[in-house]
Amino acid sequence: MNRIGAILCVGVLLFSGCGGKDNEFVVEGTINNLGGRPLYAVYGLENGIVVDTLRPQNGFVSFKNSSPTLIPIQFYYFDKTPFTQIYVQNGDRIELSGDGQDPFGLKVKGSSLNKELFKFNQENKELLQAWLAERNASASGRRTRRYDQLNDELREVVATYVGKHKDSPVSAILLDNYLLGEAADSYCDSLIALLDEQVLAGGAVFVLERYRQDRLMQQGDTVLPHFSLATVADTIDVLDPQESKATLLCFWAAEAPGSQKYDSFLKKVSERYDPSDLQVVDISLDRDSAVWKSRVEADSVRWVRRWLKGGYLYSGVKSLHIHSLPYLLLADSAGRVVVRGLSPDSIEQHIGRLLKEE
Repeated sequence: MNRIGAILCVGVLLFSGCGGKDNEFVVEGTINNLGGRPLYAVYGLENGIVVDTLRPQNGFVSFKNSSPTLIPIQFYYFDKTPFTQIYVQNGDRIELSGDGQDPFGLKVKGSSLNKELFKFNQENKELLQAWLAERNASASGRRTRRYDQLNDELREVVATYVGKHKDSPVSAILLDNYLLGEAADSYCDSLIALLDEQVLAGGAVFVLERYRQDRLMQQGDTVLPHFSLATVADTIDVLDPQESKATLLCFWAAEAPGSQKYDSFLKKVSERYDPSDLQVVDISLDRDSAVWKSRVEADSVRWVRRWLKGGYLYSGVKSLHIHSLPYLLLADSAGRVVVRGLSPDSIEQHIGRLLKEE
Protein backbone atom coordinates (compact mmCIF):
# COMPACT_ATOMS: atom_id res chain seq x y z
CA MET A 1 0.00 0.00 0.00
CA ASN A 2 3.00 2.41 0.25
CA ARG A 3 2.93 3.02 -3.50
CA ILE A 4 -0.83 3.56 -3.43
CA GLY A 5 -0.56 6.00 -0.57
CA ALA A 6 2.02 7.98 -2.50
CA ILE A 7 -0.42 8.77 -5.31
CA LEU A 8 -0.83 12.53 -5.47
CA CYS A 9 -3.73 14.67 -6.63
CA VAL A 10 -4.88 14.83 -10.22
CA GLY A 11 -2.30 16.34 -12.52
CA VAL A 12 -2.03 17.08 -16.21
CA LEU A 13 -3.37 14.44 -18.58
CA LEU A 14 -0.89 12.50 -20.63
CA PHE A 15 -1.85 11.65 -24.17
CA SER A 16 -4.27 14.58 -24.33
CA GLY A 17 -6.44 15.20 -27.35
CA CYS A 18 -6.42 18.33 -29.45
CA GLY A 19 -8.67 20.43 -31.64
CA GLY A 20 -11.29 21.59 -29.13
CA LYS A 21 -11.78 24.87 -27.28
CA ASP A 22 -9.90 25.24 -24.04
CA ASN A 23 -13.08 25.68 -21.98
CA GLU A 24 -15.10 22.75 -23.37
CA PHE A 25 -14.98 19.27 -24.82
CA VAL A 26 -16.88 18.10 -27.90
CA VAL A 27 -17.97 14.56 -28.73
CA GLU A 28 -19.46 13.71 -32.10
CA GLY A 29 -19.56 10.94 -34.64
CA THR A 30 -21.57 8.64 -36.85
CA ILE A 31 -22.82 5.47 -35.19
CA ASN A 32 -24.69 3.24 -37.61
CA ASN A 33 -27.21 0.47 -37.03
CA LEU A 34 -28.96 1.96 -34.00
CA GLY A 35 -32.41 1.52 -35.51
CA GLY A 36 -33.23 5.19 -34.99
CA ARG A 37 -33.15 4.75 -31.24
CA PRO A 38 -31.35 7.16 -28.91
CA LEU A 39 -28.10 6.76 -27.01
CA TYR A 40 -27.51 8.15 -23.53
CA ALA A 41 -24.22 9.75 -22.44
CA VAL A 42 -23.79 9.75 -18.65
CA TYR A 43 -20.96 11.48 -16.82
CA GLY A 44 -20.23 13.26 -13.58
CA LEU A 45 -19.31 16.90 -13.18
CA GLU A 46 -18.68 18.89 -10.01
CA ASN A 47 -22.36 19.82 -9.70
CA GLY A 48 -23.71 16.30 -10.21
CA ILE A 49 -24.49 13.67 -12.81
CA VAL A 50 -25.28 14.71 -16.38
CA VAL A 51 -27.43 12.63 -18.73
CA ASP A 52 -27.36 13.70 -22.38
CA THR A 53 -29.95 12.06 -24.64
CA LEU A 54 -28.45 11.67 -28.12
CA ARG A 55 -30.94 11.24 -30.95
CA PRO A 56 -29.07 10.16 -34.11
CA GLN A 57 -29.75 12.01 -37.35
CA ASN A 58 -28.67 9.57 -40.06
CA GLY A 59 -26.45 8.06 -37.39
CA PHE A 60 -24.82 11.37 -36.44
CA VAL A 61 -24.68 12.37 -32.77
CA SER A 62 -23.04 15.33 -31.07
CA PHE A 63 -22.82 16.98 -27.66
CA LYS A 64 -20.46 19.17 -25.67
CA ASN A 65 -19.85 20.29 -22.11
CA SER A 66 -17.04 21.46 -19.85
CA SER A 67 -14.69 19.60 -17.50
CA PRO A 68 -11.24 20.96 -16.59
CA THR A 69 -10.15 17.47 -15.47
CA LEU A 70 -10.29 14.10 -17.17
CA ILE A 71 -13.65 12.33 -16.75
CA PRO A 72 -15.17 9.10 -18.08
CA ILE A 73 -18.30 9.24 -20.23
CA GLN A 74 -20.39 6.07 -20.24
CA PHE A 75 -22.71 5.55 -23.20
CA TYR A 76 -25.86 3.42 -22.96
CA TYR A 77 -28.23 1.94 -25.53
CA PHE A 78 -31.92 2.93 -25.52
CA ASP A 79 -32.67 -0.02 -23.18
CA LYS A 80 -30.10 1.28 -20.64
CA THR A 81 -27.52 -1.47 -21.30
CA PRO A 82 -23.88 -0.29 -21.57
CA PHE A 83 -22.58 0.64 -25.03
CA THR A 84 -19.07 2.09 -24.75
CA GLN A 85 -16.93 4.45 -22.67
CA ILE A 86 -14.52 7.27 -23.49
CA TYR A 87 -12.43 9.73 -21.45
CA VAL A 88 -12.49 13.49 -22.06
CA GLN A 89 -11.51 16.86 -20.67
CA ASN A 90 -11.60 20.45 -21.91
CA GLY A 91 -9.79 20.91 -25.19
CA ASP A 92 -10.76 17.48 -26.53
CA ARG A 93 -12.72 17.01 -29.74
CA ILE A 94 -13.58 13.32 -29.98
CA GLU A 95 -14.96 11.66 -33.12
CA LEU A 96 -16.54 8.21 -32.91
CA SER A 97 -17.50 5.97 -35.81
CA GLY A 98 -18.63 2.41 -36.41
CA ASP A 99 -21.41 -0.11 -36.03
CA GLY A 100 -23.70 0.50 -33.07
CA GLN A 101 -24.07 -3.25 -32.60
CA ASP A 102 -20.28 -3.73 -32.39
CA PRO A 103 -19.12 -1.59 -29.43
CA PHE A 104 -15.70 -3.23 -29.18
CA GLY A 105 -15.08 -2.55 -32.87
CA LEU A 106 -15.68 1.23 -32.75
CA LYS A 107 -13.05 3.67 -34.01
CA VAL A 108 -12.10 6.99 -32.42
CA LYS A 109 -10.21 10.13 -33.46
CA GLY A 110 -9.02 13.19 -31.58
CA SER A 111 -7.45 11.57 -28.52
CA SER A 112 -4.38 9.37 -28.24
CA LEU A 113 -5.64 8.00 -24.92
CA ASN A 114 -8.97 6.89 -26.38
CA LYS A 115 -7.27 5.55 -29.52
CA GLU A 116 -5.07 3.33 -27.36
CA LEU A 117 -8.05 2.22 -25.26
CA PHE A 118 -10.12 1.38 -28.35
CA LYS A 119 -7.16 -0.49 -29.85
CA PHE A 120 -7.12 -2.70 -26.75
CA ASN A 121 -10.86 -3.30 -27.24
CA GLN A 122 -10.39 -4.23 -30.88
CA GLU A 123 -7.47 -6.56 -30.23
CA ASN A 124 -9.39 -8.36 -27.46
CA LYS A 125 -12.83 -8.05 -29.03
CA GLU A 126 -13.78 -11.74 -28.91
CA LEU A 127 -12.81 -12.12 -25.25
CA LEU A 128 -14.53 -8.87 -24.23
CA GLN A 129 -17.75 -9.80 -26.05
CA ALA A 130 -17.87 -13.21 -24.37
CA TRP A 131 -16.99 -11.73 -20.96
CA LEU A 132 -19.69 -9.05 -21.23
CA ALA A 133 -22.33 -11.59 -22.26
CA GLU A 134 -21.52 -13.85 -19.31
CA ARG A 135 -21.38 -10.91 -16.90
CA ASN A 136 -24.88 -9.86 -17.98
CA ALA A 137 -26.07 -13.46 -17.58
CA SER A 138 -24.58 -13.60 -14.08
CA ALA A 139 -26.14 -10.28 -13.05
CA SER A 140 -29.54 -11.86 -12.44
CA GLY A 141 -28.21 -14.49 -10.05
CA ARG A 142 -25.06 -16.31 -9.06
CA ARG A 143 -22.09 -15.89 -11.35
CA THR A 144 -21.59 -18.66 -13.89
CA ARG A 145 -18.53 -20.87 -14.05
CA ARG A 146 -17.93 -19.61 -17.59
CA TYR A 147 -17.91 -16.04 -16.29
CA ASP A 148 -15.26 -16.90 -13.69
CA GLN A 149 -13.12 -18.49 -16.40
CA LEU A 150 -13.44 -15.48 -18.70
CA ASN A 151 -12.82 -13.12 -15.80
CA ASP A 152 -9.53 -14.87 -14.99
CA GLU A 153 -8.52 -14.81 -18.65
CA LEU A 154 -9.31 -11.10 -18.97
CA ARG A 155 -7.36 -10.26 -15.82
CA GLU A 156 -4.32 -12.04 -17.26
CA VAL A 157 -4.66 -10.05 -20.48
CA VAL A 158 -4.88 -6.77 -18.53
CA ALA A 159 -1.93 -7.72 -16.31
CA THR A 160 0.16 -8.50 -19.41
CA TYR A 161 -0.85 -5.20 -20.96
CA VAL A 162 0.13 -3.26 -17.83
CA GLY A 163 3.51 -5.00 -17.77
CA LYS A 164 4.17 -3.95 -21.37
CA HIS A 165 2.69 -0.43 -21.09
CA LYS A 166 3.94 0.87 -17.75
CA ASP A 167 4.10 4.42 -19.13
CA SER A 168 0.51 4.52 -20.41
CA PRO A 169 -2.52 6.02 -18.60
CA VAL A 170 -4.62 3.37 -20.39
CA SER A 171 -3.02 0.80 -18.06
CA ALA A 172 -4.55 2.65 -15.10
CA ILE A 173 -7.93 2.76 -16.82
CA LEU A 174 -7.89 -0.97 -17.62
CA LEU A 175 -6.95 -1.77 -14.02
CA ASP A 176 -9.92 0.28 -12.86
CA ASN A 177 -12.31 -1.28 -15.38
CA TYR A 178 -11.45 -4.92 -14.75
CA LEU A 179 -9.40 -5.46 -11.58
CA LEU A 180 -9.58 -2.81 -8.87
CA GLY A 181 -12.10 -3.77 -6.21
CA GLU A 182 -12.55 -7.20 -7.79
CA ALA A 183 -9.18 -8.96 -7.68
CA ALA A 184 -7.19 -9.40 -4.46
CA ASP A 185 -5.82 -6.12 -3.07
CA SER A 186 -2.26 -7.45 -3.00
CA TYR A 187 -2.51 -8.40 -6.68
CA CYS A 188 -3.90 -4.97 -7.61
CA ASP A 189 -1.20 -3.22 -5.58
CA SER A 190 1.54 -5.22 -7.32
CA LEU A 191 0.27 -4.12 -10.75
CA ILE A 192 -0.10 -0.47 -9.70
CA ALA A 193 3.50 -0.62 -8.47
CA LEU A 194 4.59 -1.32 -12.06
CA LEU A 195 3.26 1.99 -13.37
CA ASP A 196 5.70 4.79 -14.11
CA GLU A 197 5.70 7.88 -11.92
CA GLN A 198 4.49 10.04 -14.83
CA VAL A 199 1.33 7.91 -15.03
CA LEU A 200 0.79 8.18 -11.28
CA ALA A 201 1.03 11.96 -11.59
CA GLY A 202 -1.11 12.25 -14.75
CA GLY A 203 -4.79 12.93 -15.32
CA ALA A 204 -5.78 9.25 -15.49
CA VAL A 205 -4.60 8.74 -11.92
CA PHE A 206 -8.11 9.67 -10.70
CA VAL A 207 -9.14 6.03 -11.20
CA LEU A 208 -6.34 4.92 -8.88
CA GLU A 209 -7.17 7.70 -6.43
CA ARG A 210 -10.68 6.29 -6.06
CA TYR A 211 -9.18 2.90 -5.28
CA ARG A 212 -6.87 4.44 -2.70
CA GLN A 213 -9.78 6.23 -1.03
CA ASP A 214 -11.80 3.02 -0.94
CA ARG A 215 -8.92 1.16 0.67
CA LEU A 216 -8.43 3.87 3.29
CA MET A 217 -12.13 3.85 4.11
CA GLN A 218 -12.17 0.07 4.45
CA GLN A 219 -9.17 0.20 6.79
CA GLY A 220 -10.59 2.97 8.95
CA ASP A 221 -13.72 3.37 11.05
CA THR A 222 -15.69 5.55 8.66
CA VAL A 223 -19.24 6.03 9.89
CA LEU A 224 -22.35 6.45 7.76
CA PRO A 225 -23.40 10.09 7.36
CA HIS A 226 -26.78 11.16 8.69
CA PHE A 227 -29.42 10.46 6.03
CA SER A 228 -32.89 12.00 6.37
CA LEU A 229 -34.78 10.32 3.54
CA ALA A 230 -38.12 10.99 1.88
CA THR A 231 -40.72 8.31 1.26
CA VAL A 232 -43.11 8.09 -1.68
CA ALA A 233 -45.80 9.43 0.69
CA ASP A 234 -43.61 12.51 1.36
CA THR A 235 -42.90 11.55 4.97
CA ILE A 236 -39.40 11.63 6.45
CA ASP A 237 -37.51 8.46 7.37
CA VAL A 238 -34.19 8.64 9.20
CA LEU A 239 -31.81 5.81 8.34
CA ASP A 240 -30.91 3.90 11.51
CA PRO A 241 -28.25 1.17 11.10
CA GLN A 242 -29.05 -0.16 14.58
CA GLU A 243 -32.33 -1.55 13.28
CA SER A 244 -30.49 -4.54 11.84
CA LYS A 245 -27.18 -6.37 12.06
CA ALA A 246 -26.10 -4.97 8.69
CA THR A 247 -27.27 -2.27 6.28
CA LEU A 248 -26.91 -2.44 2.51
CA LEU A 249 -27.33 0.85 0.63
CA CYS A 250 -27.62 1.18 -3.12
CA PHE A 251 -27.31 4.70 -4.52
CA TRP A 252 -28.92 5.25 -7.93
CA ALA A 253 -30.95 7.76 -9.96
CA ALA A 254 -33.93 7.21 -12.21
CA GLU A 255 -32.55 9.90 -14.52
CA ALA A 256 -29.26 8.00 -14.93
CA PRO A 257 -29.55 5.15 -17.47
CA GLY A 258 -28.24 1.83 -16.24
CA SER A 259 -28.29 2.75 -12.56
CA GLN A 260 -31.00 0.17 -11.78
CA LYS A 261 -28.90 -2.72 -13.00
CA TYR A 262 -28.40 -3.98 -9.42
CA ASP A 263 -32.14 -4.45 -8.80
CA SER A 264 -31.91 -8.21 -9.33
CA PHE A 265 -29.15 -8.34 -6.71
CA LEU A 266 -31.19 -6.27 -4.24
CA LYS A 267 -34.12 -8.59 -4.81
CA LYS A 268 -31.99 -11.65 -4.16
CA VAL A 269 -30.45 -10.46 -0.87
CA SER A 270 -33.71 -8.95 0.41
CA GLU A 271 -35.41 -12.31 -0.12
CA ARG A 272 -32.53 -14.26 1.39
CA TYR A 273 -32.06 -12.27 4.60
CA ASP A 274 -34.55 -11.21 7.25
CA PRO A 275 -34.72 -7.40 7.73
CA SER A 276 -33.48 -7.87 11.30
CA ASP A 277 -30.27 -9.27 9.83
CA LEU A 278 -29.93 -7.10 6.75
CA GLN A 279 -31.89 -3.97 5.89
CA VAL A 280 -31.70 -3.16 2.19
CA VAL A 281 -32.31 0.44 1.14
CA ASP A 282 -31.92 2.01 -2.27
CA ILE A 283 -31.41 5.77 -2.18
CA SER A 284 -32.31 7.91 -5.18
CA LEU A 285 -30.03 10.86 -5.95
CA ASP A 286 -32.44 12.26 -8.54
CA ARG A 287 -32.58 16.03 -8.60
CA ASP A 288 -36.39 15.96 -8.82
CA SER A 289 -38.39 13.68 -6.51
CA ALA A 290 -41.16 13.53 -9.15
CA VAL A 291 -38.79 11.71 -11.51
CA TRP A 292 -38.02 9.20 -8.77
CA LYS A 293 -41.68 8.74 -7.81
CA SER A 294 -42.75 8.10 -11.38
CA ARG A 295 -40.28 5.22 -11.51
CA VAL A 296 -40.99 3.55 -8.15
CA GLU A 297 -44.62 4.29 -7.16
CA ALA A 298 -45.97 1.16 -8.85
CA ASP A 299 -43.17 -1.07 -7.52
CA SER A 300 -43.82 -3.90 -5.09
CA VAL A 301 -40.23 -4.68 -4.16
CA ARG A 302 -39.20 -6.20 -0.83
CA TRP A 303 -36.51 -3.67 -0.05
CA VAL A 304 -36.92 -0.03 1.05
CA ARG A 305 -36.93 2.76 -1.53
CA ARG A 306 -36.12 6.34 -0.50
CA TRP A 307 -35.20 9.71 -2.04
CA LEU A 308 -32.46 11.99 -0.70
CA LYS A 309 -33.09 15.71 -1.12
CA GLY A 310 -29.99 17.39 -2.48
CA GLY A 311 -28.93 14.25 -4.27
CA TYR A 312 -25.36 14.25 -5.49
CA LEU A 313 -24.68 17.60 -3.79
CA TYR A 314 -25.78 16.43 -0.32
CA SER A 315 -22.78 16.78 2.01
CA GLY A 316 -23.07 13.19 3.24
CA VAL A 317 -22.98 11.89 -0.33
CA LYS A 318 -19.96 14.04 -1.15
CA SER A 319 -18.11 12.65 1.86
CA LEU A 320 -18.55 9.12 0.49
CA HIS A 321 -16.85 10.07 -2.82
CA ILE A 322 -19.50 8.30 -4.89
CA HIS A 323 -18.03 8.34 -8.39
CA SER A 324 -20.60 6.37 -10.40
CA LEU A 325 -24.11 4.91 -10.17
CA PRO A 326 -25.30 2.45 -9.08
CA TYR A 327 -23.08 2.39 -5.99
CA LEU A 328 -23.24 -0.18 -3.19
CA LEU A 329 -22.25 0.37 0.44
CA LEU A 330 -22.35 -2.08 3.36
CA ALA A 331 -22.33 -0.96 7.02
CA ASP A 332 -22.52 -2.81 10.33
CA SER A 333 -25.04 -2.25 13.14
CA ALA A 334 -22.92 0.56 14.58
CA GLY A 335 -23.04 2.41 11.26
CA ARG A 336 -19.39 1.72 10.44
CA VAL A 337 -18.77 1.38 6.72
CA VAL A 338 -17.45 -2.12 6.02
CA VAL A 339 -16.99 -1.91 2.24
CA ARG A 340 -18.25 0.28 -0.56
CA GLY A 341 -18.03 0.69 -4.30
CA LEU A 342 -17.66 -3.05 -4.96
CA SER A 343 -19.59 -5.31 -7.32
CA PRO A 344 -22.66 -7.26 -6.14
CA ASP A 345 -20.62 -10.50 -6.02
CA SER A 346 -17.99 -8.97 -3.75
CA ILE A 347 -20.57 -7.20 -1.57
CA GLU A 348 -22.48 -10.46 -1.12
CA GLN A 349 -19.36 -12.17 0.20
CA HIS A 350 -18.86 -9.39 2.74
CA ILE A 351 -22.52 -9.62 3.82
CA GLY A 352 -22.01 -13.32 4.58
CA ARG A 353 -18.84 -12.63 6.57
CA LEU A 354 -20.38 -9.75 8.50
CA LEU A 355 -23.50 -11.67 9.53
CA LYS A 356 -21.42 -14.71 10.42
CA GLU A 357 -19.27 -12.55 12.70
CA GLU A 358 -22.40 -11.13 14.31
